[in-house]
Amino acid sequence: MSKVIIAFVIDTIESPTAGTEKQLLLLLRHLDRTRFEPYLCCLRPSKWLSTDFDLCPLFVAGIKSFKEPSSFRKVLRLSSFFKKKGIQVVHTYFRDANIAGIVAAKIAGVKIVLSARRNQGYWHTPRELLILKAINLWVTRFVANCQDTARFTHQTEKVPLEKIHVMYNGIDTELFVEDRIKSRTQYRNRLHISDNSPLVGIVANLRPVKGINIFLKAAHLVVQKVPEAKFVVAGEGTEKENLLRIVRESGLSQSVTFLGKVNDISSLLQAMDIGVLSSYSESFSNAIVEYMTFGLPVVCTAVGGNREAITEGENGFVVPCGNYEVMAHRIIRIIMDTDLAREMGKKNRIKAKAMFSSHVMLNSFESFIQDVYTSKLPVEIP
Repeated sequence: MSKVIIAFVIDTIESPTAGTEKQLLLLLRHLDRTRFEPYLCCLRPSKWLSTDFDLCPLFVAGIKSFKEPSSFRKVLRLSSFFKKKGIQVVHTYFRDANIAGIVAAKIAGVKIVLSARRNQGYWHTPRELLILKAINLWVTRFVANCQDTARFTHQTEKVPLEKIHVMYNGIDTELFVEDRIKSRTQYRNRLHISDNSPLVGIVANLRPVKGINIFLKAAHLVVQKVPEAKFVVAGEGTEKENLLRIVRESGLSQSVTFLGKVNDISSLLQAMDIGVLSSYSESFSNAIVEYMTFGLPVVCTAVGGNREAITEGENGFVVPCGNYEVMAHRIIRIIMDTDLAREMGKKNRIKAKAMFSSHVMLNSFESFIQDVYTSKLPVEIP
């Protein structure tokens, strides 16, 4: 069989570490080139794309805003690119790319159009939903990164469940370093944290939806019971100054460290003892999969696909959104019960490898594309 020529359409990629972007780059890096010929199509340029991206041919449409008079002409330019390259499958990510990519694919006569659903639309307005429902008529299949988001898409956009394929996020589970003790000590020395101090961390963009304020309120309660406990926040965002203020006012300056953007995430995770996610809204969290891969017990909020990864009391704890008291209690329980922490971490390592490895994700994606292309996709989601 000849190669399937597929165009991945996304707004832009400014950093390879962001969640959806990381998953897309993983696909582009490892897709079987004997079966697939991928292209990356971005609406807008970025410095990272121009200097560092080299995984496949790149096309930049130059669409900054749909309010610009030239935007439709640039959509036509994207459509012409699809025709010129003989694109057989278009796969879109994010709102703007969904609109431009799906319309361009329709104009170009592309038969198979896939649209990703990787968040639960906390930003959706009635106008956004009307646009989505209109262009959804031209979508062949939708790809959600957890069952909960598949149900959300069905409920809010009225997409039939049989048109939604679930494919969990993947991670390179071989990133785990066996000489963990040495790596742990080295990273902690950089942070001036002793080996004996429990280290609780959160990896997230500093945006309101991530609920970092709840994480800090929980930290305040934890240090009252476990004064030696330390906390790290890895990420950048608009909420940083507000969060720093909370730390100062709570007297947590000696207990909480803001790391900013962390490129060497594996070293950080090996230094941590507990991974936390305090979001008010999620689809399926890359951070949780990373915590699990590195054998960390997890405390997370009961949103999105978190409950598909974490089973209450077995490999972590799932707490109500915004309830920092329960979050603090669960963190303290893990700190105080080393046997429980060890068992949770072991289960997470096993589950991550079985369900969320890059190998599992790639096999799932390649099989899905091949099935859609040959019209053998099952009519029901298991």
